[in-house]
Amino acid sequence: MSPKRLHINLRVLTVFIIVALPVLAVGVILVLGSGQARLRQSYGRHLANVAQQTAAAVDAYIFRRILDVAVLARVPDVQAVAARENQRALNVEEVRALDRQWMSERVVPSTPIATQVMTNPAAQFFVGIVEHDPIYREIILTDRFGRLVAASNRTTDYYQADEEWWEEAFDDGVRGRVIVSDVVWDESARVFAIDIAVPVVDPATGNLVGILKTSADTREMLAAVTGLRLGSTGQAIVVREDGSIVFGRPALRPGDRQQFFAADLLRERFQGVGKVMTPELATYFSARDSNGQTQLIGIAPSQLGRSSPKLSWLIAVFQSDLELFAPIRDQFWHLLLVLAMTAIAVLGLALWYSTRLAAPSVEVAIGPANTVPVTTPLG
Repeated sequence: MSPKRLHINLRVLTVFIIVALPVLAVGVILVLGSGQARLRQSYGRHLANVAQQTAAAVDAYIFRRILDVAVLARVPDVQAVAARENQRALNVEEVRALDRQWMSERVVPSTPIATQVMTNPAAQFFVGIVEHDPIYREIILTDRFGRLVAASNRTTDYYQADEEWWEEAFDDGVRGRVIVSDVVWDESARVFAIDIAVPVVDPATGNLVGILKTSADTREMLAAVTGLRLGSTGQAIVVREDGSIVFGRPALRPGDRQQFFAADLLRERFQGVGKVMTPELATYFSARDSNGQTQLIGIAPSQLGRSSPKLSWLIAVFQSDLELFAPIRDQFWHLLLVLAMTAIAVLGLALWYSTRLAAPSVEVAIGPANTVPVTTPLG
């Protein structure tokens, strides 16, 4: 007897392959796509919330520093020195000559006025603050004419009334106003600093007698931003509405105006918003960085711009898609393994059913002279 040959029904095999495998593949793609979209949405909201919390911390820190500087302006020695110097008549030629001498020499000029600036009670008070609080890099006091009357350390110039910050803080010359600058490179203190200027008033009359300005080191003030870590690629930076970076990691160099890689999207969404920035504007989106890697970015506005227009800042928290979707990629490989095992199982079932249906034909008599071949399953 010849050995039994294996017969495979190709039609059955084809039906199993066409119906089962594509359906499974489509299911895998839908599951992965849905999971990735949900993860992106969920983590995007998370990054926006983290940015919002970081913005609130930065706002609280800077507002607290503004209050601290306002308190310094109310110290009796500070008020007394400013009021006393206003009694000295303004001699324009004398001021210009001392200003030129101040800028040309590397040390404080050895004149009575210059010596008084560095040794009076207010100056000694400022020196003590700078020595004990690393946030403050420089504290200066002018009279209402813009002449320097007290300083914690030597400044780049003597006459301050031609400076933009002084003009803004002096305002109408009656009450003055609080001014907070953007982050700038301070030549005197040699740091990236925020200048906070507040009016000094005579407690007896309430009249404006001077302007107090401090330079606060941003590395200490914005440590909450650079200290934020999300996985191995996540970080936070402070940016302006136009997309230029205020503060981030790595630190900027003097004169830098580096652009955030998602600057175009920021300008599209936030430029011109200004004082109407609210926490509800927090959002998220994706953008490619300078290396071509896709980053998921959460954005939240600072509230500082509502009182200080120059501080219309945004906090950006971003993380690489490669790190974010690593779990999804793991699921893909697991599902690919399941798909391969399923394909093997389907092929096995198709083979089994093919052998069951591929039976030899048997002639069945219908009439006296007619026979019909009929295929019946074996077994």
